[in-house]
Amino acid sequence: MIKEVVADLVNSHKTNDPLELCELLNIKIMISDLGNEIKGFFQRTPNGFKIIHLNSTLDTKESKYILAHELGHAILHTHLSIGLFLENNLLIKNKYENEADKFAAELLIDDHIIRDVEFSELNVEQICSSLEIPVKLMKLKFNLDI
Repeated sequence: MIKEVVADLVNSHKTNDPLELCELLNIKIMISDLGNEIKGFFQRTPNGFKIIHLNSTLDTKESKYILAHELGHAILHTHLSIGLFLENNLLIKNKYENEADKFAAELLIDDHIIRDVEFSELNVEQICSSLEIPVKLMKLKFNLDI
């Protein structure tokens, strides 16, 4: 299901760039110091505005991943507000966080990347470094057990 949602999104907007998608989908991005623990979060206001908050301390690589992850919440979990994520229901929280990570993996990693000649001689960690994505996304995308 998530793979199809991402494919439809990318096909209809002709981009897999999370920043461009936020602009096209009218999702505001706010960058501010969120402290040491919070990297980002998605908020839907009572009047329906969608906002992704990103921590200003993130580097470019992490920022792209967190933005894609939070965009996943905005697309997949439209019925939720941030209040749910502040509750202590770990099972529900983990389910939504895993879905948002899967969304980010599908958005940021092309299905054919491991067959790409440019990456044919590299291991998974080197490919991820080159693409500036966390290894855990590659694991999710291709069900790798590394």
